[in-house]
Amino acid sequence: MRLRPETRRQIAALWEQEAEWLVRYAMIRTGEDKSAAEDLVQMAFLAAAVQWGSLINRTDDERRNWLRSVVHHKWVDGIRRSRKLERLDMEEREKYASRGPDLLDVVFARADLERCLEVIRGLPERRRQIAVLFFIEQYSVARIAYLLDLQPSGVRKHISLARAAVRKAVKPESTGEAEALPTREQEEEQA
Repeated sequence: MRLRPETRRQIAALWEQEAEWLVRYAMIRTGEDKSAAEDLVQMAFLAAAVQWGSLINRTDDERRNWLRSVVHHKWVDGIRRSRKLERLDMEEREKYASRGPDLLDVVFARADLERCLEVIRGLPERRRQIAVLFFIEQYSVARIAYLLDLQPSGVRKHISLARAAVRKAVKPESTGEAEALPTREQEEEQA
């Protein structure tokens, strides 16, 4: 929210004048929870900044009463929100509760990851280097080409072949069985 410099000075002066008293008032409401009381006071002054046009011509007592009223209403709103949450039945709570990943999904994901790493370990040396740099270290094609003194097109070719080998191992064709992976000699002939 952008405030004019004059408005900022006026609200800062109001803060200096009323904040300490208002925090004490809010602490009574919050059961001596100073952090919650300070939050309520901060919300009240934010509301004052938004409504400053209607507050500027009020007396000090009227502004103090207005701020106290805002703190009270924000406190009541907080109570209402907490009571609404308490009234949610267990089914609703469970529906919106954060759940971790399904254990079975984690097991399958780890197995897939192990299979991928196994395939990468079995690649010809140059392709394995490129696959590790690209898939695991997250290097760009240009950076890999520079580091290994290769053309970017050669790096992309190795990445494509490594990706195909990994995909074949993790998602076998519709027969339900993974096909035998090509040997290093076969892959080197393809490259």
